[in-house]
Amino acid sequence: MKEIGTVDITDNSRLVLSVGEFRGKPRVDIRTYIKLKDKDEYVPTKKGINFSADWIDSFIEMVKKLDDAEFK
Repeated sequence: MKEIGTVDITDNSRLVLSVGEFRGKPRVDIRTYIKLKDKDEYVPTKKGINFSADWIDSFIEMVKKLDDAEFK
């Protein structure tokens, strides 16, 4: 997987966006990583989603709707 970007969630966890292939098909992975104790290394957890790159246009449109969402 090729890491595209990260967002720190807490001091010890981050959200990582990656792209790659699985069984020869392009995939997108959004996963929580945690920092190992006493190290500067982050490792992936089971918490996350992985979906076909064919869905990326729909996913981007869905995320754009966050601009109009009310969080109050």
